[in-house]
Amino acid sequence: MDAAPPSVARPATSPLWVDILARLCGPRGARLEVEPLYGYAGAITAADGRRFIFKGTNFDINGAGAAALAKDKDYASRFLAAAGLPVPRSLLLHSPRRVAALALKNPAVAARLPQAGAAAGFAREVGWPVFVKPNEGSEGDGVTRVADEDGLRRALDGLFAFHERVLVQQAVAGADHRVIVLDGAVQGVFRRSPLSVTGDGRHGIAELAQAVLGGFSAGGKGARVMLVDPRIAAHLAAQGLTLESVPQAGARIELLPNANLSTGGVAQDVTERVGAHVGDLAIRAAKALGLRFAGVDLLLDGSDATGAWVLEVNSAPGLSYFHRLGEAEAARVEAIYAALLDAMLDG
Repeated sequence: MDAAPPSVARPATSPLWVDILARLCGPRGARLEVEPLYGYAGAITAADGRRFIFKGTNFDINGAGAAALAKDKDYASRFLAAAGLPVPRSLLLHSPRRVAALALKNPAVAARLPQAGAAAGFAREVGWPVFVKPNEGSEGDGVTRVADEDGLRRALDGLFAFHERVLVQQAVAGADHRVIVLDGAVQGVFRRSPLSVTGDGRHGIAELAQAVLGGFSAGGKGARVMLVDPRIAAHLAAQGLTLESVPQAGARIELLPNANLSTGGVAQDVTERVGAHVGDLAIRAAKALGLRFAGVDLLLDGSDATGAWVLEVNSAPGLSYFHRLGEAEAARVEAIYAALLDAMLDG
């Protein structure tokens, strides 16, 4: 048998998943090529010459249409609901810029698009609070929990400054879980909790939070959140707190409404502790969107799918944060990438 082809040299700053793929490709007779500047995109060439492009954690395993559908939260929710899956109610709003531009080409369609004025009525219908988020956002970017019309108006004004379409979504209860699915099988389940601090009875929330965020930087996690983020002030205000509040010893105070690890959330591997119905629900969600590889976000009441909600489906789930949790979690993440690579190479 011929020796495995060498991998192309990578920049020192290449992401974790590239380093993992580099270790996995050689034993499988595959060649890894990475663009030299950032190490963020590249190609995997199989022994028979087939080539698989990747950019970030977007791999050539999901179809382009399925991946695009999953990134559009509104469309994805409609497909999930049509498949009989439990999803929160939501309303897609369009920015004044988008409506004005469309009115030049198709005024009849533009006139039907819901705008910010429809948000308060929807929120009253489904009940406060509601979540507001970019329709195409990821990693918790811009996700805001609002409890009244003033907060809703401020959140929409802020989001419409940068985004053309914004989703207002019913708030539903449950513990946040990310389920990794590949070709109809569950590869891992991680329970996630929002960025929080624990009171000591002496220090204010700002000091406690700064220590937590500093720990992220020291540990190389690089959480994408700062204390000046207005969502922190809003989330604390909803709890009757400010950054200057001094919580009692042992009191856990959430700083953000979302549990994304990229915004400081924490996680634990619960793959062996959740019921089979959880996996079945995630597999159905990935299938409904036509995805072979997906990270399915579920809100669960308990360890099974009773009272569960499908929140979102990610066609390019990042696993680097999970890898840093510990040795067992790192081993699971590397096993997921090995299975992903085998699925691509085996056709």
